[in-house]
Amino acid sequence: MAKFASPNKPVKSTILLPRKKLTTQLPPKKSISIPSSIINLEHAVEISSWIDRRSTTYNITEIPYVFKLLLRGSRDGIDIKTFHKLCDNIPGLIVVIKVENSNEILGGYNPLDWKSTNSGKYAVAPDSFIYSLKNEIMKESILSRVNDQSYAIYNYQYNGPWFYYFGHHDPWGPERWYYKSNGNTYQPPIRNATDGYFSIEDYEVFQICKNV
Repeated sequence: MAKFASPNKPVKSTILLPRKKLTTQLPPKKSISIPSSIINLEHAVEISSWIDRRSTTYNITEIPYVFKLLLRGSRDGIDIKTFHKLCDNIPGLIVVIKVENSNEILGGYNPLDWKSTNSGKYAVAPDSFIYSLKNEIMKESILSRVNDQSYAIYNYQYNGPWFYYFGHHDPWGPERWYYKSNGNTYQPPIRNATDGYFSIEDYEVFQICKNV
């Protein structure tokens, strides 16, 4: 009615302009990669879940650890001196082994560290474990937690990474590793193959760091 009474008077509208729709920009998810030529991201997630003793496996997007590569045998050398030079006195180590002429991947976790001692010395490590990872042949991974904690980890300057009855002992050459399934230190067994020395194609050692 005001418009008809005063046709030349501008109308002041109380109608608000349409609001702009605001789009919330979420920060991009941090990309996760594993610097390994042996294991993949799925393996790393499984290992991380074992470290934290989870009843369910982490989702790939929530893996809480960074796998920091310390040693790759094919790059740095597979001799024992190289291992001690690059990996001694560093806590939280994952060892990954590719067995020669097979799809078999073995390894272990040392929550403590290794040291170059002149005489062999055991270390108590309640959270240590060894494992065999699933592959094209094995449908499920095998986790073997320490059973006798007093012998969990072995420190010796003439051994590489050594979980008692499993590891790098060097009387026959740096590519030769050893496993004994009937040892009581870790249970259950992680290999079906014959006990004793076996050859590897490559191995890697990672430090496990919190992903912050």
